[in-house]
Order: sequence, then C-alpha cells, then structure tokens
Amino acid sequence: MGDRTALDDATEDERVALEEIERGLEELRRAHGALVEFHHAVGRGIDHFDEAEGRLDERDALAERLREEVLPAGVTDDGKLTYQLVAEFEEGLLADVESVGDEALAELADGRRYPIERAERDELEESA
Repeated sequence: MGDRTALDDATEDERVALEEIERGLEELRRAHGALVEFHHAVGRGIDHFDEAEGRLDERDALAERLREEVLPAGVTDDGKLTYQLVAEFEEGLLADVESVGDEALAELADGRRYPIERAERDELEESA
C-alpha cells in the first residue's frame, strides 16, 4: 500500500465536494473556451461587414450606416467589445474559482489534480 495522502483523511462529504469543485472548474473552463470562440466568431463576422462596407461605393447611406452603427459597435448595451467580456470573465469568476479550486486541492489532495480519479486508479491497481 502507498503512502497516505490528505485525500485518505478526507471525509466522504469532503471527497464529494472536491469532485464537485473539479467538475465545476472543468465546466467553467469549457465556458471560457466557448467565450473565446464567441469572440473569434464575432470578429470574423465583423470582418465580413467591413469588407461589404468597402464595396458599397454606390450606396453611400448603407456604407455609412455600416461604418457608424456596425463596425464600431460593441456587443452589449454599454458598448463592451468581445475581448472585454473574455478578459472580465478571466479576471473575475474564472480567477476566483481557480483560486478556490487550488485551495481545495492543496487542503484535501496534497495539491494534486484529479485526486478522486487517481485514488480510484490506485485502488484498482492494488486489487489486481
């Protein structure tokens, strides 16, 4: 049998809580990826409107509307751009939950990621 770890001394509720924290972190990291994809997709979409604006020589009013309403526009009512949303998410909620996750791993799992999966793997290896 291997050396005891902090996880060995954790209660069942603490083990479940740690697993929930890890799952929550994984979901928020996925959300971050989706937000980055949103940022890129909006940018690609705006590039098409920029291209269209440059080709509307005979349609001054439409080209002007694109220049004034679409091309400088943010994605929220207060004019935030997509990179600002990504940065606020990274510096706000994501940073906070990663900090909590790091603290939980340090206290309950000796700082090692995926402790529940590691423990399950170790149990399987010991029983084999």
